[in-house]
Amino acid sequence: MSESRPDRPHPIALHRYDLAAQLARLRSEAPLREHGRDSLTLVRDADFTLLLMVLVTGQGLPEHTAPGPISVLVLDGRVAFSSQGQRLELGPHGLVTLPARVPHEVVALENSAILITIAVPVTHTDAQGLEQERRLRSGQPGGSPDLRP
Repeated sequence: MSESRPDRPHPIALHRYDLAAQLARLRSEAPLREHGRDSLTLVRDADFTLLLMVLVTGQGLPEHTAPGPISVLVLDGRVAFSSQGQRLELGPHGLVTLPARVPHEVVALENSAILITIAVPVTHTDAQGLEQERRLRSGQPGGSPDLRP
C-alpha cells in the first residue's frame, strides 16, 4: 500500500466500493499518463484478488498466466482478450472467464476500464484437508506433498 492509497487493499469482507470514484482517481494519476495503464487492488486475500484497471488505447497486459481461475469484466471502453488461439472483443458489460494457468493477454481497443477477479481454488472442503492446504501454502510442515499445485 502506498501513502496515496492507505485504504487499499482490503482483506475480503463486506465492503462497498465506489468504482466511479476509484476510476476517476486512477485516470488522474501519473502511471496512466506515463505507462498507458494504472490499477488498484481493491481486495487481496489468500484465495481471492479483485483488481480495478484502466488502460489507454493500444496498451494492456502482455501474455501471462494467473494462479487461479479469472474473470475479466469490461466496465467501459473495448478490449481484446486473447487466449488459446481465440481473440474475443469485449465492450461494456462484456465478461470473459478462464481457468487457472492458461496463457492470455488483454489489449485496449479504446480507453477502457476492467475489473479483474482472480480466485485460487480450494481443493479440500473437510477441516483436515483445509488445514493441510493452508500449511502447504504457507510452507509449514505437515502439508501433504501430493497437494502441491
